[in-house]
Amino acid sequence: MRQLKQETVIRIILTLVILLAGVTLIPFIERPLTAIGWELFAGVYSPILDVNETTGAPGSVFAFTGSNFPPNSLAAIYINGNPTGTVMTDAVGAASFLLNTTGAAPDQYNVTMEVDINASVTRGIELVAGGTTVTPPPDAAGDTVFITHIIFLPSIQKN
Repeated sequence: MRQLKQETVIRIILTLVILLAGVTLIPFIERPLTAIGWELFAGVYSPILDVNETTGAPGSVFAFTGSNFPPNSLAAIYINGNPTGTVMTDAVGAASFLLNTTGAAPDQYNVTMEVDINASVTRGIELVAGGTTVTPPPDAAGDTVFITHIIFLPSIQKN
């Protein structure tokens, strides 16, 4: 008899938990599916990172365009695993930035753009000594990041 009562109490508690879980979702009934942002938790993003050229001489400026990232999110940019800057994605999950290679040595560089662990993509470029200097397309826009840390000092002229 005691076993039967305990089993009944457990079933009632489970039923109440399930009902209360459903009640907590009532505020979301009238919202569109994208309002909850479940994609971020499900890992369904398949980001793409495009670049205008994959090889160039040191001193080139490459134009990168990312797409299929979580919308309106801050994306971090890494060069060979080192953080070099950030860029905001727009309402459709796209972002652009320019990579300036001034002062960088000829080598292979891996450029990663990521919003979180679910939305990360890497694209490689190669700097070749004596190669062609790459310039971004005229319509390229976005913040500029550098492979090497460069400090720009103001110039002073005396007349």
